[in-house]
Amino acid sequence: MISAASLTVAFGRTIALDGVDLDVAAGITGLFGPNGSGKSTLLRVIAGLQRPTSGSVAVEGQPPSLRDESFRRRIGYSGHAAGLYSHLTVAENLELFAGLYGAPAARVDDALAAVGLSGRASTYAGDLSAGLKRRASVARAIVHDPDVLLLDEPYANLDDDASEMLSTAVKEWCAPGKVALIATHGAKKVKAYADGGIILRDGRVVVAGRYGPRKRSTVRRS
Repeated sequence: MISAASLTVAFGRTIALDGVDLDVAAGITGLFGPNGSGKSTLLRVIAGLQRPTSGSVAVEGQPPSLRDESFRRRIGYSGHAAGLYSHLTVAENLELFAGLYGAPAARVDDALAAVGLSGRASTYAGDLSAGLKRRASVARAIVHDPDVLLLDEPYANLDDDASEMLSTAVKEWCAPGKVALIATHGAKKVKAYADGGIILRDGRVVVAGRYGPRKRSTVRRS
């Protein structure tokens, strides 16, 4: 559902992605690697927030374009920044984004419940702790029930209970035919339920594969 060919992103002399080739099938895929490996840049390119320097990327066969309303509706993205309006309540933030994507109002309550924030619906986003903002950001990403979910460090600042709740929310969202790509340092948490994984190092894919019932089967090395 997500593919890249010779994907390169350079910021001046810094190469963030260096000729990345990959194919991400439906299901949940973990995106792993040390700081500076290119995880965030890859998600931003897929989401249409960052233009590649060269090469190509496609989501369900379509190049990312935020100008395309149909593309925007298919993507759910939560980056390092929460992407919330601090002067609005949590519920108002989700209502705003649901409306932008044409999602029914009932999705707001469902998304809040999925990440355990029903009791914080009337709290202003600016008053949330870092961990609660992270959960609200994930709720914002899933409120319109996208086909593609891109999460960048969703477990940051979460305790074990909140992490488990978030994992459950992602699993319940991921119906057949949907794809999630989750960039995280908490590899163990994602590997517990993911269908496959990708490891980046220095902007390159070093391992990509699907997990078997007990053991990962590696399909690409470079």
